[in-house]
Amino acid sequence: MEGSQIKGNLQDADEKERAARHRRLWILLASIVSFFVAFWWLDFRLAASNTQSEKNVTTTSIGMAEQLPDAMQRRQTINLALAGEGPLVIALQKALAVEIKKAGIGDIELVEAFVSKYQGPVLVVKVGKPGSLWMPFFVTSRLTVQAGYSSSGDNTLLGETPVTVDNSAGPVITMYGEYKVTDRSWGLISRPGYYHMLADDLAQQIVASLKDLYRVST
Repeated sequence: MEGSQIKGNLQDADEKERAARHRRLWILLASIVSFFVAFWWLDFRLAASNTQSEKNVTTTSIGMAEQLPDAMQRRQTINLALAGEGPLVIALQKALAVEIKKAGIGDIELVEAFVSKYQGPVLVVKVGKPGSLWMPFFVTSRLTVQAGYSSSGDNTLLGETPVTVDNSAGPVITMYGEYKVTDRSWGLISRPGYYHMLADDLAQQIVASLKDLYRVST
């Protein structure tokens, strides 16, 4: 009788041990899943970065004397159109709106479609597909962004066709820029956090070019 009781106690102990092991395994799996979900979806970064940027900007003025075109003097709303897909495009759209507002060169109106002519000044941005390697503790990326601005709203600015500008309504300024970014970052950095970091850097470069056009002191 005593032997059966001991055997039963041992079986109970084994079952409790197995149950405890299963709980620990589920906790470990849940922790791993939560870890990767956090780095894939949440926006955070605690990282060091080595970011190198290059830009090549060309501006053209037609019919100008000393003063800026009327639309630029009045800080007329700027149409903002972006081409590209993915989270970087969304992050860059938001970053550009913030930087342009900070620069004081006009309000932004987001437009979905590319057309040949806009009502008022236009900034069109084409985001190339980034060549990147992302891991939770190390990221490397290389990408090129094209940006074109026209005070008259003409949209032949991304280098694919000859630029044609209608200055029948008065002086016009255009800008075409190519911005290249190469980055290596290490530390704790989520995927959205990394795209926001790249977007902030690109937006600051593009808006710096616009500030030169608008003659805004930095």
